[in-house]
This record gives sequence, C-alpha cells and structure tokens, in this order.
Amino acid sequence: MKSLFVFLTAAVLALPAAAQEEPKGLPEKPATKIFNVEDDDGKDDLARRASYAEAMNEVAERQKVFDGAPERFALQGSFAQGGVLFGQTEIGATVKLDGEEVMVDDDGRFLVGFGRDSALTSLLVVTLPDGSVERRAIEIADRDFPVQRIDGLDQSKVSGFTEEQLEKIAADSALKKAARKQTQRLADWSVGFDWPVTGRISGVFGSQRILNGEPKRPHSGLDIAAPTGTPIRAPAPGIVRLAEDDMYFEGGLVLLDHGHWLESAFLHMSRIDVEPGQRVEKGDIIGAVGATGRVTGPHLHWSLKWAGELVDPQLTLDPMANIAASRTGDSGE
Repeated sequence: MKSLFVFLTAAVLALPAAAQEEPKGLPEKPATKIFNVEDDDGKDDLARRASYAEAMNEVAERQKVFDGAPERFALQGSFAQGGVLFGQTEIGATVKLDGEEVMVDDDGRFLVGFGRDSALTSLLVVTLPDGSVERRAIEIADRDFPVQRIDGLDQSKVSGFTEEQLEKIAADSALKKAARKQTQRLADWSVGFDWPVTGRISGVFGSQRILNGEPKRPHSGLDIAAPTGTPIRAPAPGIVRLAEDDMYFEGGLVLLDHGHWLESAFLHMSRIDVEPGQRVEKGDIIGAVGATGRVTGPHLHWSLKWAGELVDPQLTLDPMANIAASRTGDSGE
C-alpha cells in the first residue's frame, strides 16, 4: 500500500483547480413551504415576513456545506461503516468530526473512523489558518454484517463467569485502560497497512452470534487462521503500549499505537517479542500466532480501534495475495 501522505499531499495541492462536488445527504430546501414576499398583495404582514426570514436563515445554515469553493482538504479510505478515512489539509488547520476535535499533526495529516453501527451521515468541519471554514457532509455506506444463530447449547457455556474469572477480567481491563491513556502525534498510519500474517480468513469484523437467543457482542476484528508459531509482523509502524502474555480473553496480547488514537491489538499470541515503550517499524516481527486465551484453535485476531471506536482492519488493506508470495518463509511450528 503506497504512502497515504504522498497521495493525499498531492491531492490537496490539486484541489483548488478542481470543481467541488456537492455532498449528498443534507436537504437543499426546507421541508415546509417558504412564503413568497412578492405574492403578499401589498399587505404589511410582519408575522409572515418574520416566518419567511426564519425559514431562509434555516436554509442558509443547511447550505453552509455547499459554499461552492474548492475544498482545501482531501480524504482517502473507506466511506462505510467500519471504515477509516485518512485526511490531509493545510498546515495549522483544525478538524472536527460531528463537533469533536480530531488530532492533526504538524504536516496537516489527520484521520477519522466510523464504527460498525455508526450513523450514515457525519459532518467534517475544517478551520483553516486564514480563518475560513470548510464543511463537508460525509455519507457512510450501510453494511450488512453476518449473523449466526445457534440454539440448544449448554447454557453454562453461553453466559456466566466464576468470581475468580471476574476478578481476572477486571484486572486485565485495568491494564488495557491504562495503556490506552496516551497516543503519539506522529502519524505512523500514513505509510499504509500490510497484513500481519497471511492465511485463511476465519472471522470477519462485525459478525455476530446469537447463542440460545442471547445476542453476543459483534466480532471486534479480523481472524486469520495460521499455524502456531507463525511470525506476526507489524502492519504499520508504532509504539508498543502493552505486551502481556496471560490475559483472560486475549491470552498473549500486544497493543500497538500507530498515532492519533489509532491502535492495533493482536490476540492469542503464543510468543511476544516486544515490550512496552518499544518502537517497531512496518514488517518487524512482534511475536507469533498461537491459541492462548479464550479460543478454540490457533489464529491471529487483529482488531483496529480509533478513539475508542472499533473499525474494520480489512478495509485498510490491499488484497492478501499481493504480499503472500513474499512471505513464503513465514511458517509455524
């Protein structure tokens, strides 16, 4: 995957010469009929004129995203639920998504993500160094995620934990929460992402099981089946925030901070080769595939999270076949 920074920088430089496409999803006219002042028969109806002015102000507010000026920022990525958009704007600009401020680095790079069940329209507001404001309505494609229903299971295997298990789960949760209190301003994500391992995809992001009528949490990431011992490579550069080999659910777990609150989590590892605070580069081996934690067989579970929102790792990747041939030496035990 080519450098997003190079692509987006070129896109931003080219934008002033391009015509702006009006975003969809916001009304161009008010829902109610506007009183036409010219049809007033000369009557000085202040109430009706006030109603007209109010309606026109409402339209003007809606139409702010259609100001006709070329956009001075660019977005690349997946405009879908679970997607991540990688952005480039002018140096010194600030960015907000639906009113929440987004981290922008010293080169004008930023990213935004959308969860499995995100709304289908978001508003991106970019305030430029000269004080001008660019607004864009982002349409998010709705996705259908697989749902599997399984009935007749032993209920003890569907729900419930012992007191000891709950204590372990709480302790693990505290470790993860502490590790996620910081992120780096460096946009390590800007070089793009590669597959951490290659193999059969055994689980996809967003799928959900309903066991004995009880809905379980949607699948938080991507499962890639591979033999125990298969090397796991960093999909992008980053800083290791957590490296633990005995988590209740995850087993061997590594959290890798790619900057701007974008984090990779690697689960069920049989071996961990990194430690907290360590910087790794794209392609570095960070450990090995395993079957540790709450799992039925060896595979890598890779999840990607932006600002606390789970997103789909597969939407950041090129096809697996593009890199599989170069990793013929990667094998398990």
